[in-house]
Amino acid sequence: MSSRLKISFLFGLIILLTSTSIFSQPDPAKASRMKLQGIYLYSFAKNVYWPSAYNTGDFTIGIYGSKDLFDQLSANFKGKMTGSQKIIFDFYESTSDISDCHMLFVGKDETNTISKVKKVLDEKTLLVTELTDISNSSSSMINFVYVQSRLKFQLNKSEAEKNNFKIGQTLTKLAYSTI
Repeated sequence: MSSRLKISFLFGLIILLTSTSIFSQPDPAKASRMKLQGIYLYSFAKNVYWPSAYNTGDFTIGIYGSKDLFDQLSANFKGKMTGSQKIIFDFYESTSDISDCHMLFVGKDETNTISKVKKVLDEKTLLVTELTDISNSSSSMINFVYVQSRLKFQLNKSEAEKNNFKIGQTLTKLAYSTI
């Protein structure tokens, strides 16, 4: 094999290996967003007060439409507690899979199914979404929004209170907007 051919072969191999590793690496911006959403969801669990009848057993956070977020939460918040309840995570692939949970996060790709999701939820489930704006939905209680490329959240206190949730002052103060 000539030296020119060897160099071309090695160069091609380097490009192939580099491009493969680039595409297999997770998107750092997405990973950062998932981590921040996880921190927020954990904070919501600790700073929203459920009626006392729902304070026994495990505290279940359901994730619908974001397997990456579910994986991040399962890895980073495993074994965490809210009060005396152990936090566990469930992932739902369809609305028919959604079962009893304290909090349900509906990912951006599934926001068009909010009305179906709302039909299967019971009154003890706090709904967290990624809608364009919370004022467009009467069912979402907490909504993630991006403001100048920063993750923020909106509160729909009237919807939360209608379902007997009490939003802690810490969350109320940190919210980007409240309706």
